[in-house]
This record gives sequence, C-alpha cells and structure tokens, in this order.
Amino acid sequence: MISLSHLSKLIFFLIFLNILTFNLATAENEAADIWEQNNNQEENNESNSEKNITIESPILSGDIEKIVIKIDEDNLETQDESIIGIFDPEENNFNLNMWSSTDGKEIKKVFNRINKLKLSKISEDLLFQVLFTNAYPPKKNLNSEEFLEIKINWLINKKRIKDLEVLLKNNPEVGKNSKAIKFLINEYLSSANIKSACEKTNFIDSKIKNNYLEKFSIYCLINNDRKDEAQLVFDLLLERGFKDKFYEDKINYLLGIKNETSQKIIDNNLLNFYISYITSENFKYEPSDKTDPYIWKYLSSANLIEVNNFEDEDVILTYEQAASQDSFNKDEIFNIYLKVNFNFNQLSNAEEIYKNLPNYKARALIYQSMQLSDNIERKISLAFLLKDLFNKDKIYSVYADELSNILQSINSEDIPEEYFEVVEQHLVKKNDKKIKFDNEILHRSKVIKHFLSQDVVKSRTEKDFKSVYKKIKRNKKYFISIKDIVVLDSLVADGISLPEDLKYNQLSSELTVPKNLYDLASQNQIGLVMLKIVEIIGEDNVNNLDPETIYFLTKILNELKLKKIRNIILSEALPART
Repeated sequence: MISLSHLSKLIFFLIFLNILTFNLATAENEAADIWEQNNNQEENNESNSEKNITIESPILSGDIEKIVIKIDEDNLETQDESIIGIFDPEENNFNLNMWSSTDGKEIKKVFNRINKLKLSKISEDLLFQVLFTNAYPPKKNLNSEEFLEIKINWLINKKRIKDLEVLLKNNPEVGKNSKAIKFLINEYLSSANIKSACEKTNFIDSKIKNNYLEKFSIYCLINNDRKDEAQLVFDLLLERGFKDKFYEDKINYLLGIKNETSQKIIDNNLLNFYISYITSENFKYEPSDKTDPYIWKYLSSANLIEVNNFEDEDVILTYEQAASQDSFNKDEIFNIYLKVNFNFNQLSNAEEIYKNLPNYKARALIYQSMQLSDNIERKISLAFLLKDLFNKDKIYSVYADELSNILQSINSEDIPEEYFEVVEQHLVKKNDKKIKFDNEILHRSKVIKHFLSQDVVKSRTEKDFKSVYKKIKRNKKYFISIKDIVVLDSLVADGISLPEDLKYNQLSSELTVPKNLYDLASQNQIGLVMLKIVEIIGEDNVNNLDPETIYFLTKILNELKLKKIRNIILSEALPART
C-alpha cells in the first residue's frame, strides 16, 4: 500500500512529466520522445547551449523517493552578464566591457593592495566611479556575485550609506545581499532613526532567509501598526523552526499577547538591545569597552548616556576610547570635559596643575582653560598642549576636527608669527581656492581652461595657445617643463593643432610609460588600468605627485581616450590656486 505522502509525490511527478512531455512535443515541431537518446544526442551536438538532461523515472524504478535529474554540465556554456552599477559608462568615457578581458585574480590582487591604503579624496572618488560604472563582470576567476561582494564591502567599509542606497534602488538584485541591507538598517537604527531603518526593509529580496532581517521586519510591521501582518509573518517564521525565547517574549509583548515581559537587557547585537530598551520599564545600562559600536552610537543618538561620576577615570577613558573608534559622538567628549569642576586657581595655572592629574582630567582642565582664555598666544599654546595629551593615550582622532575648528575661529592676522606655520598645518583645508592663471608659464596659463571647462571650443583653445606661445617663445630662458609636455600631449590627443616650429615629438621622446600599464592599455583592460591608477595616486593629492608620474598617467588616459578622468587629474595637477 502506498502512503498518502507517497501518493501525493507520485501525482506531482506525473503532472511534472506530462508538462515536460507537452513542452518538448510542441517546441518547433521537434521530436517528442525524450527516451530516444540517439536522436536527441544529434540535436544536442548542434547546440552547446542546450542542456543534456537524463531523467530516471521513479515509476520505472519502483521507488517514489528517488527522483534523479542529471545535468551534463560539460555541455553547458554559461555567460554571466549581470550588470550592476550606478553610473552609465559614457559619463566617464568607460564602456560595458571595461572588465570583460581582465583576469579576476588580478583585480583581487590590486584591490587588496588598495584596501591597505588610506586613499586621498581624489583616489577614493576615482575608485568609486570605476567600481560603480555599469559594466559586465570579468569572464575569468571572478563571477558577478563575487564582484558585487567586493563593491558592497567597499561601500560598507567606507560607510558610504547614501551610495549603497542608490545602488539598491538602481539594482534590485543587490537586495539578495543580506550584509548590505543589515548594514543600512544598523546605521539608521543606531542613529535612532527608526522610520528610515524600517524603510530599508523594502530592499529585502523575498528569497532572503536571514534571521536578523526577518526579526527586524516583523518589528517594523508592529511599529507601523500592522500587527495582523506581523503576527502572520511571525507565525510563518516559527513554522520554519525559528527558536529565540528572548525575541518571542518581546514580540508577543509588543503584539499585546502578553501583558508582561522580561526586563533583561540583551546586548549581543543592536536589534536585541533596542527591543530591550523599548520594552524596559526602568532602563539602566552602563556600556563598556566590549560594547558593540552600534550600541554605543545608539546610546549617544538616543541621549541615553548619563555620566554622573566624573571622578571615575576608567569610565571617562571608556567613553574617550569609544569616540576614537567612531562609536561615540566626539562632541560629547568635550561636553563631558566642560562638566568637570575646577576652581579658579586650577584654571589660571593649568599649564602646571595638569601634570598632577589623571590623563582624562588633565585634558578636561586644558580644554576649559583654552576656552576661557582671551590671550591668543596662550590659547594656541594650550590647543597644541591638548593635542599632545590626546596623543599620549593614542586617541588624537577625537580631537583632530575640534583642533581645526578652534584654530579656524582665530583671526589669521592675530596669530603670532612663530605659530603661523603649525596652525596652517592643522587646519582642515577645503579646495575652494580660486585658480590663478599665469600666461608666462604654459601649464599655468589660460590654455589649461581647455581641461577645466565643461564646454570646450577648440578654436578658442588654439587662439589661447598661440597667444601664450608667443610670450614664452620670446623668453629665451624659458624651459619647456614636463608639466608643459603633459599639456601639449593632451592638447594633441584632443585634436588641437600646435605651431609647426614647436618640436613636440622631440620634447616627449625621453619620457616613458611603465610597460605593464602600456600593455594593459593596449589590451583595452580599462577597469584594471583605472585600479592601478588609483593605487599609484594612493594616499597622495595629485598636486603632490612628481611630474613624471603625472605625465605617464595622462599619457595612458589619452591612449584609452578617458578624457574626463584625465581632466580631473589635470585640474588638480596643473593650476596654481590662491
């Protein structure tokens, strides 16, 4: 006798077999007998894209439990054509095949080296544009999922929240990556922005089975007053075998099924901590150096930090360490410093008194004294003394921005001469200075407007060049520099006519391009070339690169016709700014 479960399986298989037979029978009037393997073999040999499928029937074998479908993968030719990105290729003169001919192993090697660098702003911007241009993934040693993982990990490590959201909006497939969505949820939840955190659940692909995301989605349904839906989803989760006594207790309480809930605080992740807090009657929690950074951030964002004991050095140091790791709001550290009590004598003689105080209290004393001081020289002296005290405990990152703000608040005309250079070094500089053109020097003349402007008129550039060239030609002492050659090389690449008496080829003949870069460019491996350019620029600003490097970078970019990227580099490398 066949059991009910076996009978249902048999019925299912018969239906499946009938559908399969019908489809094969009607497809382009081809032979329908799947058992005639000789005929099918001939058809399979005509097309490498068709699957060679053998079905061992449970009816013939007499065993309903054994359904075997064998696929001859050797005859399959797969092509991974997933295109995931943000930018259209033409935005930066790239193309859809910029990665296609590159070995994935090489991409991973270069990217691993890049990840060890603290990239300058221009390097990071270039890398972002390269990684997130819509293009096919490499065909060798790096599939689309692995390539996407590299991209997502980079966005997460750089905390580029908005860019990750754009990626998800433009590419629904990214919703299959639970790490990306969990990151966004935790970022918004830790900022006490529950509404935005819950909105991110809309990105979750329906096929994802991730307890953290599913648990948070259920909470969001409750938070949005959709308790019936929450109950249904929760029941389905339980039917799948989900077990979490803490979470079940909290959800049943939030659903109104239970009138009481445990007051235990679980801090093994942000979600558990958050629901512990919102269901607590008398919430009390003291973070430690082992507390999750997201929980630190939530405590700060939700104003749940209460420092009542300013005499406990260990407590204050814990907060300072958390701030240095970006887990705690740095501004809050200075608010804590202002709450530490000092008398007038201590504040007046801070330069001596601090030496006998605990480290955190010394920092608090110097900070308060600096804030109260009207003497510019003393204020600056205390500011840099405070820097030394932060460095002493290896937490200077807490103070870097505050130091810059303090120095910027001082009128530059009031800064004593002996402090001017060191003050300049510690200001967080913004590249908003105007470009100063100098028509006595080719690479700083009005000619370079050609690379700075969005709307280039060739005739205008040629006119500007003739004007500048006349000046430098009259100067018998003028020496054509490497940066001048960079300008000439790029103008020629853009189809600009140069004077016949300018021996352009002779000028550039002694300059070289690294062979490995030239070879990659000749193979049209645009993506890999760009990664190597990012690596070369690395931690530097372009204006700090030597002229030889600027030459071969722009030479390669000209060869690849990547003029927009080239212009970005030239706009940083050539002009003088005031």
